[in-house]
Amino acid sequence: MKNQVTKKAVVIVSRMLAVVAVAFVSTASMWVLHRPNTPAELKSKK
Repeated sequence: MKNQVTKKAVVIVSRMLAVVAVAFVSTASMWVLHRPNTPAELKSKK
C-alpha cells in the first residue's frame, strides 16, 4: 500500500512539473515572436 501512495505522489509531482515546463516554454516562445516597433528617431539616423 505504501508503494501505491508513493507512486501516486510521484505521478502528481511529475505532472505539476510538466505543466510548469509547458507554461515556461510557451511564454518564452511568445517573447521570441514579439518584436516591438522601433522609434522613428532611431530609424532615421544615418
